[in-house]
Amino acid sequence: MKSICMLCAILVLWRVSFSFPVDDAAGVLARAQAYYKVSKFDSTIYVVRAYLKSHGGDSSTQELVPLLMEALVRKGDFQFSLRLFQIYAKKFPSSPFMPRLWYLEGVSQIKEKNYDIALTAFTNALNGGINGAVDSLIQADVQRLCEKVFTGDELSALSERTDFHPRIEESLKYYDMLKLFQAGMTKATRQKSSDFLKKYPHSQRSSMVKDMYDKSNGQQKGVLLVGVLAPLSGNVSDVGKQVVQGIQLAIDRAVAASDLKIKLILCDTRGNMLETARQTQELINEHHVSVIIGPVLSQDAIVAASMLVGKDIVMITPTATDDGIAALGPNIFQMNIPLGVLGAKIAKYAMDNLNIHDFAIISPATEYGMELSKIFRAEVEKKGFEIVDEQTYDENTHDFKGQLEKLREDLKLRNKQRTLLEKSLEGEEQPEVKKEKHGDAKADKHAVLPVDSTLQVGGLFIPAESEDVTMIAPQVLFHRIHTQLLGSTGWQNPKTILDGKEYVNDALFSTNFQPGGDDDKAWLDFKNAYKARYSIEPERIAALGFDAAELILQVIKDHGSNNASAAQISQVLAAVKNYKGASGPITFDPTARVNTEAEIIKIEDKHFIRVQ
Repeated sequence: MKSICMLCAILVLWRVSFSFPVDDAAGVLARAQAYYKVSKFDSTIYVVRAYLKSHGGDSSTQELVPLLMEALVRKGDFQFSLRLFQIYAKKFPSSPFMPRLWYLEGVSQIKEKNYDIALTAFTNALNGGINGAVDSLIQADVQRLCEKVFTGDELSALSERTDFHPRIEESLKYYDMLKLFQAGMTKATRQKSSDFLKKYPHSQRSSMVKDMYDKSNGQQKGVLLVGVLAPLSGNVSDVGKQVVQGIQLAIDRAVAASDLKIKLILCDTRGNMLETARQTQELINEHHVSVIIGPVLSQDAIVAASMLVGKDIVMITPTATDDGIAALGPNIFQMNIPLGVLGAKIAKYAMDNLNIHDFAIISPATEYGMELSKIFRAEVEKKGFEIVDEQTYDENTHDFKGQLEKLREDLKLRNKQRTLLEKSLEGEEQPEVKKEKHGDAKADKHAVLPVDSTLQVGGLFIPAESEDVTMIAPQVLFHRIHTQLLGSTGWQNPKTILDGKEYVNDALFSTNFQPGGDDDKAWLDFKNAYKARYSIEPERIAALGFDAAELILQVIKDHGSNNASAAQISQVLAAVKNYKGASGPITFDPTARVNTEAEIIKIEDKHFIRVQ
């Protein structure tokens, strides 16, 4: 039977091909239609284009061009189809084929990603009076655009336009409202669903809209949509998962103990800045979140904070430590203590509490070491005190002889200059003192070292990890340099005491609060709840996520609803002072919006003792 049908089709085509002359419009149309009916679109295009080359100005093109456009669309040549449509619409504006061609224009514009123009073309088709089948196709195309293509912001803007056909306008308004409802924007959903029911009382979607209205209207105050940016896959996924678990624990406990309704939207940044940007954009445009907790990594936090400039969204990063992140926008907060606070804290303590006025710095040539050194130096110079010497070393260095001998030379030079100054003030004229180079054979061979050649500098700042600290400290003593050892958060490691032995005794360093004391009720409560939920011991990063969520919950309680603006949420957060969190105390600088609760720790009798 199939073979018979195919044979008949071939005979029809053969008959048509030889029944009409090539320049006969009716014959060309019949032949093209015959090809089109059996899906030979290339042949349809060839026959019509061959005729149009010599008869393009004839009135017969009114019937031939629509068929050519149909075949072009079927073949996927949307650009040529659109060019033909523009010419045809000017030449035959009243053609009975125009409604169908407007539909084809809409399909072609979608393929060319000109979506708003496609909606206008569909509007013209509906206004022109297309048949029921094409009407259904248009509705299906509009539905796909609303569901798969348009963002929430784009739908919101399109739904306000009044130049679309009523059925297209209805679809836009419905999907705008649906996306708001799915994103948890209950207030906006409630208002738009009410307007929809008034404008389209007989809509086929009325029952679904009524359901959205009832659900959004029935939700209690205290609802908040919170975005979470964290690496849930990739090299640092362990860190991200702990932060998220802390956040989830805080939210679930609050919901269980009250009538609060909070929806978390978890976004995997993968520890990648590009993915962070994509996920942040989605939280802004698709979900319309009010608050973002995260990102976890400093580099990702910089990306997200930059994208939130001018947005009515608050971002609180629990763990990022780079300086300047919070300064990117008035609604950005850093809960973990930035390096700037740590560097300034130890410098201030040494100057104000220990009365040290001269310092040296030995730091690793890493971003961490260089940043802390810069901040420490700036704080000392701001007070008008002295940085005698500053040295760096490469990672994996074990012998610090070069740095410490250089420090000795600079200290000796300073001592000589001070001696000369004192004698000069007493009226003695002294020759200029030149700095001796280490190992210089031309140095004064008659110079005699004092019996005690120990040199002094008030404080030696070493912003390094414990592995480096425990190698530098003994070498400082070996090179006969007497000083107060100063450090920062990298020292907070049992290895510092174990491997550093007596050489690190009495050292001081600044650090984040380290939870875990027997009297630390906030930490113990969190630890027990976390272990009961996840069957593992928590680390401080999990507590940081927990505290970030707890602070947001406090905002809801203080404000009493989910309608707080970013400015109102920021105002409440900026006023947080001495908050007793599971990760430690939290006090936000009201201007800088960073946590300032750094601690000063002293190493004493093989223990870390908090002194401030």
